[in-house]
Amino acid sequence: MKTPDLKPRLMPLRVGYVNKLLGMNFNKEEIKELLERMRYGVKFDADEIDKIHVSIPPYRTDVLHAIDLVEDIAIAHGYENFEPEIPKMGTIGEKDPLEKFSSNVRELMLGFGFQEVMTLIMTNRDDLFDRMQIPEEEVVEAENPVSLEHSVARTWILPSLMSVLEKNKNREYPQRIFEIGDCISAEGKDQKKIAALIAHSRANFSEMKAVVTGLLENLNLRYKIKAYPHNSFIEGRSASTEFGFFGEIHPQVLENFGLGVPVTAFELDLGKIFNKIH
Repeated sequence: MKTPDLKPRLMPLRVGYVNKLLGMNFNKEEIKELLERMRYGVKFDADEIDKIHVSIPPYRTDVLHAIDLVEDIAIAHGYENFEPEIPKMGTIGEKDPLEKFSSNVRELMLGFGFQEVMTLIMTNRDDLFDRMQIPEEEVVEAENPVSLEHSVARTWILPSLMSVLEKNKNREYPQRIFEIGDCISAEGKDQKKIAALIAHSRANFSEMKAVVTGLLENLNLRYKIKAYPHNSFIEGRSASTEFGFFGEIHPQVLENFGLGVPVTAFELDLGKIFNKIH
């Protein structure tokens, strides 16, 4: 019959390593005291100024590397006792200008009574093209996709929002949702876009036009609206500006997503809007 080996393990630990990771200036005695609070044994070697030997109890099977000892030292010292310091860097971080602009647009959309959703940048060709009634285009495709549902990178956001409506078609109407997110062009270029949907029994072109013009005017943009044929929208009920398009979703597209109420939508290129303003 074997008996368990309950001898403590020995692990070397350098004082410099501890201080470098924690940003402190502990000496050997201070580290010894902190480790002993955590039920470790500690021995010094007179010939090694920077090294201590830590005796690890047999029940501490979670201690695998020196970093685990440093973590326990930090716990013993108390996280609340560490004083935050500004990193010694050549620059000071700040929010990306486009992200800052996107946050302002987000606030406008919330003010218009929309609810923000977040969907995955990865989608599939069926949602991106077939169910939206548009011809297939070149897209960035995953080499080893986890699933066929997430095999390509989206080039526009509207299909993702239609999928959100599909999953929530039994919820109360009206539903007003939007998303600000990234898309990837066929050339692999990142594009920041915004798309929104309104779904209820009386949703119409004029209602969405009012949202789009209100958004552009709040951003102090000049624009021209012109007719814009698009297979995802009802013929004669879609339009565009230089920044994107909007209109009433085609009945066949609604049927493809299992929706029983009219839906209006828009999609705009935030990168173009940002560059126009700045």
